[in-house]
Amino acid sequence: MRLFVVVSIVVVALAVVAGCTQPAPSQQLPASPTPTMAAVHTPQQIPSSLPITPISQASVSENTITIRNFAFDPQTLTVNAGSIVRWVNYDSVTHRIVFIDTAGRDTDVDSSVLSASQSWSSKFDKPGTYNYYCKIHPDMKGKIIVV
Repeated sequence: MRLFVVVSIVVVALAVVAGCTQPAPSQQLPASPTPTMAAVHTPQQIPSSLPITPISQASVSENTITIRNFAFDPQTLTVNAGSIVRWVNYDSVTHRIVFIDTAGRDTDVDSSVLSASQSWSSKFDKPGTYNYYCKIHPDMKGKIIVV
């Protein structure tokens, strides 16, 4: 009986220790990448493939849209042609900005998934109205007006 209790305690102790250790390196998930530069896209009403150009964060400070509490702030932003707009995700969940064409279809202007504290920037060269939304949370909508 005493041997059974000792063996039981050892088995439970090993189970606790095994549960507290990290998985083997082959089982670990990769760390989320942290971007050092934002990609710049030039939205068009119905864009084709777009070049990616790195920009400095300083050049977009005036035209920043925050993502907080599942909303874009400001929801509508008016900028001059040639401006760069930056979106910063302050939510603890991921978001994905996708622009839509005049028929309401998704375009290829897409931020990819933005994790918490990540940002994405886009350059607007042509006057017009550019509507976008969060692909993950479709009720989140915004608009860029380029004059």
